[in-house]
Amino acid sequence: MDSGQEQFLGFIVERVKDEHKEEVRQLMQENFKRQADGTFTREYMVETQSTLMGMLKPEAVEEVKAAMAHFASQMQ
Repeated sequence: MDSGQEQFLGFIVERVKDEHKEEVRQLMQENFKRQADGTFTREYMVETQSTLMGMLKPEAVEEVKAAMAHFASQMQ
């Protein structure tokens, strides 16, 4: 995991309900692995985002959506 990924992981984990923190860490690590392997797709990202949204603190949903939309716009 590079420093940008670590920073993004921290950003996400801070905004997740306490009972989901470990699950989100695992989910994000799988995302980063797929990015490194070249198997991370927009479709997988949408699926992951859907799962993640249900684990966020309600007040963090819009902020995380904006961050993910920015990331998605950077994908080719």
